[in-house]
Amino acid sequence: MPDEDLAREVQELKKALEAMRASFEVVSKMAQAYLRLLNVYAEYGGLSIDVVIPEIKHDPIAREIVKILFDLKRANVSQIARELKGRRGKASRNTVRAKLEELERLGVVREVPAERGKVYALSRDVVRKWLELIGMPIRFDQTNDY
Repeated sequence: MPDEDLAREVQELKKALEAMRASFEVVSKMAQAYLRLLNVYAEYGGLSIDVVIPEIKHDPIAREIVKILFDLKRANVSQIARELKGRRGKASRNTVRAKLEELERLGVVREVPAERGKVYALSRDVVRKWLELIGMPIRFDQTNDY
């Protein structure tokens, strides 16, 4: 009997050690991501989307549209214009439409299938780059949002 008890205790200790090893791996990845964020902040003076999409750095409307699409996931021109007006105080659908066409040419946004009219979402490439920058381990096969 003592050998069986010892074997069972060894198995339990092995399981506990594996659980600790897995936890340490997660904490290690989080620490690396945090340090990466600190480095990005120190290098660029902030953590904004224009770090991933430098083409929109000097275009506040385009930057805000990208932020809106991050928040809403998918939206049509009217929804984006309404949200933009709430955030900036003014917005027109014509301006939003023109910015979306520009962002689409840059590969930042894409038109997605919808029941009625055009709906826009961020491109998977932009979302992937942003998630890599902030160290989020989200894979696209785990979500249908983008």
